[in-house]
Amino acid sequence: MKISNLLMLVSGFAFSAMTQAGTINIDSAEDWGGSHANYPASNVLDGSLSWSSRWAASGSPVNLQLNIGSVKTVSKVGIAWGLGDNQSYEFEIWTRAESSGSWNKVYDGYSSGNTESFEVYDIPDTNVQQVRIKTFGNSAGSSWTNIKEVELYDEAGNGELTINNAFDDGSGHGSYPATNVIDNNTNWASRWAGAGSPVNLTVELNETTPITQLGIAWGQGDSRVYTFEVYARPGTSGSWTKVFDDVSSGNTTNIELFDITDIDAQQIRIKTFSNSAGSSWTNITEVKVFGQENSNSGGNSDLDPTKAPSENFDLSRWYLSVPTDTDNSGTADSIKENELNSGYQSSAYFYTGSDGGMVFKCPVDGYKTSTNTSYTRTELREMLRAGNTSIDTSGVNENNWVFSSAPSSAKNAAGGVDGTLEATLAVNYVTTTGNSDQVGRVIIGQIHAEDDEPVRLYYRKLPGNSKGSIYFAHEPGNGNSEQWYEMIGSRSSSASNPADGISLNEKFSYEINVTGNLLTVKILREGKPTVTETVDMNNSGYDDADDWMYFKAGVYNQNNTGNGSDYVQATFYALEQTHN
Repeated sequence: MKISNLLMLVSGFAFSAMTQAGTINIDSAEDWGGSHANYPASNVLDGSLSWSSRWAASGSPVNLQLNIGSVKTVSKVGIAWGLGDNQSYEFEIWTRAESSGSWNKVYDGYSSGNTESFEVYDIPDTNVQQVRIKTFGNSAGSSWTNIKEVELYDEAGNGELTINNAFDDGSGHGSYPATNVIDNNTNWASRWAGAGSPVNLTVELNETTPITQLGIAWGQGDSRVYTFEVYARPGTSGSWTKVFDDVSSGNTTNIELFDITDIDAQQIRIKTFSNSAGSSWTNITEVKVFGQENSNSGGNSDLDPTKAPSENFDLSRWYLSVPTDTDNSGTADSIKENELNSGYQSSAYFYTGSDGGMVFKCPVDGYKTSTNTSYTRTELREMLRAGNTSIDTSGVNENNWVFSSAPSSAKNAAGGVDGTLEATLAVNYVTTTGNSDQVGRVIIGQIHAEDDEPVRLYYRKLPGNSKGSIYFAHEPGNGNSEQWYEMIGSRSSSASNPADGISLNEKFSYEINVTGNLLTVKILREGKPTVTETVDMNNSGYDDADDWMYFKAGVYNQNNTGNGSDYVQATFYALEQTHN
C-alpha cells in the first residue's frame, strides 16, 4: 500500500470511531522501549484526541502493541497521529492470533500528513489477538512518534454480542456449570463440562440479532479435536437451523472463530459428539458470539442497564440541566460535572433505560435555565474544564472552544479549537398537544455561542404522521437573518408524512462538525445514504476574538403551549465530542 492509495483511503474513510461499524474493544496497550514517561501507551485508549493525552516514543523503529484479549476479526485500523496535520509518518502494521509466537505484516505505508483526526487503514480481514504499529520516522525529521488514539474495526460491523445466559441439556457436571462459558475466563478451572454423546450447550442473547461468527475456547483444545455442530434459532422456542458442522483445530486452548451461516438468532446451540482423546466429556471454557448489533447506526453494545448514565458514558466534560428548582433559585437546576459523574440519576428526567441507553425526558411545564429562555430542557452542556471550578464556565478560556478562524489569541486561550459532536439516539416521544407551530418538535443537539447558536438540530413528528423530520437552524452571531436547512422531510407545521422520515424509537446518528468557518451536519442511518448539509459561516461573525462555543445534547422541548404533563423523550446510545 503506497501513498497514492493511502490518500484515496483517507479521503474516503477517515471517520471517527463512532461512524465505523463494529468497533472492537481493546483491553490494553503497551510499547517496547523508548517511550516518554509522561505519555504512556495507555493514552491511546483513553478516548481523548488531546495533544496532552498522547503516546510518545523516541527511536526507529518504535512499537506500539494493542492487546484485544481474545481473538477477533480485524479489517481496519484507525490511528490519530500527533501533529498528523503537518507531518507524515512511515509505519507498518503487524498482527498475530496468539499472545505469543510469530507476527504477520498486514500493512505498510505512510500517514497522509493532513489531519490529526482518525485515519483508517484497510488491512486484510484477519483473526487477531494482538496488533502492533511499528513506526520508523516522520517527514519532520523528528525521532519522536506521537499517536493520540488508536481504534480497531470489523468492517462488516461484526462486534462481540452480549450473552445473557448459558445452559445445557442436563448433561453438565455440577461443579462446572454452563454459565462458566460466559465469565470471560478461559482457565481450565472455569469450564463447562458435559458428559455423553451428543451434549448440548446453549447460549442466549438479549434479543434476536444477526449472527455471523461463533467463538469457542475448547478445554484441552491444544491436545484434542472435537467433532461438533452449531444450531441457531430466533427467539427462545421453535425449530432449530443447523448453521455449522466441523471439527476444532486441536492446536489451541484460546478462542477459535468459526464462520457460521449468517442467521438472525437469539439462541445458539453447540452440539458436541466426540473428541479425539476418546473421552466422554466435552469441555468448553468460553463462548463468544459475533454479529451486528440491532441498531440503525451503531451505538454501544456494552451499555449496562444496571448502571447510572455516567458509568456507561464518559460525561466527565458535561453538566446537566433539569427542569427542577431544588435550590429555590427560580431557574432550572444544574447538575455540575462532579455530581453528574458520581452516579446521578433522576427517575423523572435523566436515567438509564432498560436497554442501557441514556434517557432524557422533559415535560412542557418546569423550570427554565434563565428568564430569557422560553422552553424547558433536560440537556447536557459541554464543560471542557471537567470539574475544575477554578476555570469559569463562560468566556474564551479552557472551558470552551473557538473556531480555527478566530484570532491566535483566542485559540491559545481556549480549551479546544474546532469540534465534532457525534451521537446515536432514538427519539421515543414528542408532544402531541399545543399550538400547531410548536407541537411535536424537540432540539437534540446544538452548538451554542456566547449569545447565539451556530446550529440547533431539530427532530419533529406531527401528530398525524408516523415518521418525523430532521432539520436545523443556523443563527449568525452578527445579527444576520437565521437560516433553515431541511435534511429529512419538512419543518412545516402542516407537513405530510415524510416518506424517508424517522419513526419514534428508530435509532439514527448525527454528526455536527465545525472546521474553520465551515459547518457540516450529517444524519446517518444503516442501509441508507448519509444526508449531509454544509453552511459557509464566513459571514456569520463567529471568528471573533471574544466569542466562544460549547456543545449541547439531550432534549430541549420546543413546546410551551401543550399540556403541562406532555413531554419529549430521547434515548442516547453513543455520545462523543472531540476538539483539536
